[in-house]
Amino acid sequence: MTKVPELELGHVGIFVEDLDRMIAFYERVMGYHVNDRGSPPAGGPEMAFMSRNPDEHHQLVFVPGRPKGVPSQIVQMSHKLRNLADLRAMHAIVAAEREASDIQLRAHGIAWSMYFKDPEDNVVECFVPSPWYVHAPSAIPFDFAMSDQEIFEHTRAALAQRADFKSFEQWKKDTAARLGAA
Repeated sequence: MTKVPELELGHVGIFVEDLDRMIAFYERVMGYHVNDRGSPPAGGPEMAFMSRNPDEHHQLVFVPGRPKGVPSQIVQMSHKLRNLADLRAMHAIVAAEREASDIQLRAHGIAWSMYFKDPEDNVVECFVPSPWYVHAPSAIPFDFAMSDQEIFEHTRAALAQRADFKSFEQWKKDTAARLGAA
C-alpha cells in the first residue's frame, strides 16, 4: 500500500444562508478578510474566499445555498491560538458580540477551548494547546475569572489524577512509534 504523503488541512467550505451576514461576522469577530468573491465561470452562486494568513488565499469559503431552518452540518471549525492570554482576548471579543451565542469554556487535557456559535449556528472553537495529554474526550470546566496561572494549575491538578496523564511530548513520541515514524 502506498504511504499517504504529508498533508495538512487547507480550508473549510461552508454552505450559508446569508453570505453578507457571515462575511461581516467573520471579518468583525474573527479577523478574516475577503480575498475574492464571485460566481464560478460555469455559473452558480456567488462565493466568498476568506483568509487571515497572507500565505493562504483562502482558509474559509462561504457558499450560499443552505436553506433557512436547515441545521448546520459542521461539527466545529477550530482556530488555534498561541496562549491563554490570546484565548482570554478572543473570549472578550466573542462575549461582546451580539451575533455570537452559546459561549462555553472547557479544558480538554490537550487544550483549553472556547466554543461558540456564529450567526447561523455553526460551532466555532478557539483553542490553545496544553503541554499535557489524556484520552479524549475530556472536559474540565474553567473560567476567565481565574488568572492564567490559576487556570494552568487547576487543569494540571485535575489531569494529574488520571491514569492516562502524560506530557504531550511523551504522547508525540508514543504516537510516532505507533505510526512507525520514530
